Amino acid sequence: MQKPRDTIEPRVKFKDGERRYTDVPCAICFLLGIGLFFALGFAVVGSATITFITSDDGTLTLSDELTVDATTCCQSASDWLAEQGASDTTPASFGLCEYVSTGRMRHLTQTNGKFPKDGSLFDAFTLNPQIPATLISAALFLAVFWVVMLRAFATPIVFFTEFLKIVAFVWIAIETPDDNSKVIFFIVALLYLGFIVWKKDKLIFAGKIISHSALALQENTNMFFGLLVIKACYVLQAYCFILFMSKSVEVKEVEMMKTPAGQYTDVDGTVYSYDASAYCYLNEPSWVGQSRQVIMFLWLWSVQWYTQARLCTVAATIGSWHFHPDDKPTAIQAVKNTVTKSLGTVSFSAMILAIIEEIKRRLKFKWYHHCGPQCCITAPMHLLSCLLMMVLENCFKMLTKFTLIIHTFSGLNFFGSAKKCFGVMTRHFENGFITDYASNAVLQLGAYIFSLAITFTAWAWLDEQYGWSTLPSIDNDNNIVIFYLWLFYILFNLWYPVLAVFGIIVADMVITKYASDEHGECGQEHWVAPIAATFVGVISMLFFQYMAGIILDTIDTCFVCWAVDKDNNVDLSESEFSALVMELPGIVKEPNPTSSLDPNATLLAIGPDGRPAQTQPVAVGYAVPQQQGYGGGVQMGQTPPYNNKI
Repeated sequence: MQKPRDTIEPRVKFKDGERRYTDVPCAICFLLGIGLFFALGFAVVGSATITFITSDDGTLTLSDELTVDATTCCQSASDWLAEQGASDTTPASFGLCEYVSTGRMRHLTQTNGKFPKDGSLFDAFTLNPQIPATLISAALFLAVFWVVMLRAFATPIVFFTEFLKIVAFVWIAIETPDDNSKVIFFIVALLYLGFIVWKKDKLIFAGKIISHSALALQENTNMFFGLLVIKACYVLQAYCFILFMSKSVEVKEVEMMKTPAGQYTDVDGTVYSYDASAYCYLNEPSWVGQSRQVIMFLWLWSVQWYTQARLCTVAATIGSWHFHPDDKPTAIQAVKNTVTKSLGTVSFSAMILAIIEEIKRRLKFKWYHHCGPQCCITAPMHLLSCLLMMVLENCFKMLTKFTLIIHTFSGLNFFGSAKKCFGVMTRHFENGFITDYASNAVLQLGAYIFSLAITFTAWAWLDEQYGWSTLPSIDNDNNIVIFYLWLFYILFNLWYPVLAVFGIIVADMVITKYASDEHGECGQEHWVAPIAATFVGVISMLFFQYMAGIILDTIDTCFVCWAVDKDNNVDLSESEFSALVMELPGIVKEPNPTSSLDPNATLLAIGPDGRPAQTQPVAVGYAVPQQQGYGGGVQMGQTPPYNNKI
């Protein structure tokens, strides 16, 4: 039987002599980008001034350095007013000059003096860095523990995860004071229980798929060392990102605002004169905001790169175990190939995903677009654009993922791998790619629940640390509305964690810049805690998704291995994973491809148990080899070399 030309060999080329450097320009761009990320970040850290210091009584005061600068500025302001002939040479009664003249801590909250009036969410982290450090470290530990548990108890955890949803609805129903709302949530919980019973076969199937991936992980435990190295770099850069963002709010300089004397005419024609005025204030240099934007995009690119590097490492190990289990790369060798010869292709695929996320962020409608009569046009357009973007995003992500797996197997560059990938996947999957939505949903929900718990823990901790009470108790109608509004905000951001990182930072900057009064106050005691907690939860969600992605990457690699086996006429009659694949929608259930009507072509048949089975017509003079072990697959007419294929 002839195999298609646009396919690849059923093997992984991981040895140095078999691979070459691919997509080198993109590798250079990525390395320059990482260098720029740290250069700008540490430039911000080095330029940060200590805006506030903690005094002996636990309150915050302006630092000595800025106090000296403020004193000098206020004296210059007084001299300028004297030059202008102002009747009062005292600077305005707000800004830094008030602090210099009275010693009052005007930059602190009036209630408890624990948080700056003009502070932001990153001030909350700067003043108490143990909050994000402790909770993100806890998220890292839980993520690793979760994957270990999934390896051992896949199916029970699938049903336990669904059970938690019902518990959540019941808890909300019990805590809700309104009787009508109680009934609604109890009905939703009951309906969802019925949905679980109705879809129990899908959940059992998800458990089977996860169990198969867990088997592959158990047989390749050394792979986790390489993945933990990548994870450690991810965590280190995440901490640096938080440090850079936190320190960016401390890059301040003392500036003076001067208003010369003048006149203005009222609407009734009366002419009024006003005297010259001046005051000093803390201002952020323009380069800091620009650096923050660059750091944010490079962080987005890095997040996608770590995801793709994880996939490349998993594909190299699992693919080798599948095709030639006696000749597998070590963890160090798999990571080495990822960060050297495959760096360009991994970086290019990560850039595609980063650009998709950036386009999503920029094309989103804002709430004010729907204010007014135009909402009858903008609202349907918003819905249509969301659906279209979701479809395109899934297509690009799946194509990029499977292309990278083909690259890992073959060593081709990105576009060469994409061409091979398109041919392989379209022959065996109706839509050109395959996704196990059940397993994906279970793992996504698990990450979601853990991140939600981290978020509310951070919220309560921030409230306690700064003496706030922003975490409402749902005991009256006003509080319950506030609670659900914040809950919706948290749930939305945790569902889109990559975009949420940017959205939270931009929202924080917009609020502190445009919604504050002349003292810089904009109700920080009401919104900093929930938004800062959401930021911690979003970073935790990225970690949980990374660990869950190990299992999903293993499943996707198994799909590609199955498709490559089919292309190369490998007998899959004994493969239990092949039988599972046939249960998925969108599988092309046809004989192995051949360019000629070969009478000896492998045919797909249905066995007595209703499962797919392979049959092989026997040519004269040849014997049919007997398959052994767990779903082994071999070339037609060859002896099975091993017993552990998926």
